[in-house]
Amino acid sequence: MDSKSSDKQDVHRDIPLDPAIALQKVMLSEVDLADNTFRITTCTDLDKLVLSIHKLGLMHPPVLKYNSPGYVIVCGFRRIAACLNLGWTQVPARVLKENFGHFELAQLAIADNALQRSLNLLETSRAMKLLADVCTDQKQLKKASQDLGLPSNLSVAAKVEKICRLPLKIQDGILADTINMSMALELGRLDPEVGEGLLELFSQLKVGLNKQRELLLLLKEIARREDIPIPQMIAEKALQDILKPVELDRAVKRQKIRSYLRRRRFPSISRAEEKYEKLVKQLKLGNNINLIPPKDFEGMTYMMTFRFDNREELNNVKKKFEKIIHHPSFGKILDR
Repeated sequence: MDSKSSDKQDVHRDIPLDPAIALQKVMLSEVDLADNTFRITTCTDLDKLVLSIHKLGLMHPPVLKYNSPGYVIVCGFRRIAACLNLGWTQVPARVLKENFGHFELAQLAIADNALQRSLNLLETSRAMKLLADVCTDQKQLKKASQDLGLPSNLSVAAKVEKICRLPLKIQDGILADTINMSMALELGRLDPEVGEGLLELFSQLKVGLNKQRELLLLLKEIARREDIPIPQMIAEKALQDILKPVELDRAVKRQKIRSYLRRRRFPSISRAEEKYEKLVKQLKLGNNINLIPPKDFEGMTYMMTFRFDNREELNNVKKKFEKIIHHPSFGKILDR
């Protein structure tokens, strides 16, 4: 790393800043604030930065590229936003020469972010997309990724790159830590309305990945079985009556919604479960005996477990067991 950026950060040796490029004053009215081609950061909080610039001045000038009739931001989106917040009309900036190509500009923008802090998933995705859009082949992409501390495994990189191409609400879900990359990509394959509706459901319930997958599978299968859209199903009164009450604990909501969807998806299993629970209650098993039915009531093999601390307790369990096996409800369970 032979050269330094205007922010005193190391950058790749292929993109040196000519020391002869002097700082120059640039009117902020001439900067294209709508051009986010080189934006990596997802941070929108400017308070600390505004305070720092107000007290200490702009210590690290942004890097701009002249693009007639104005300038494009390469590094320093937040710094320029902070200066505008302070009411500045012009800023000191380093303006790159016209011979900087897109590949060099991309590396410079990524280095300005990646070499001074850890990038979050969406920022990493933006960086990978920026590189992928300008690299001429996979070999160049892999080397540039390695040099900049980005994922160099091309299959992983391809998945990461897709993140910033997803609908904005799904990207926000990643930033809010509601979903991870795996679920984001899965939601991104659905219609936007469906993906965003599921994201809102996951956000309300605060469920982890495994539960998200279970809910998604149940909703998909019900939608296919009943031929109704998932958003319509989520909007139905039965589901909303569980989701809306603010006094209802999230854990209770999660369990109620899971039970509701399972009953709707597997009505025969649900009826079997309800019948089984009713018969088990009649057995009055207590705390020392547990009866375990076959999974989804598809087989005929049951399991029974016993708990005891001494011979006396074991003897009591034995007596209770003998009563259970002659109980009419136990016969109904086995003869279903």
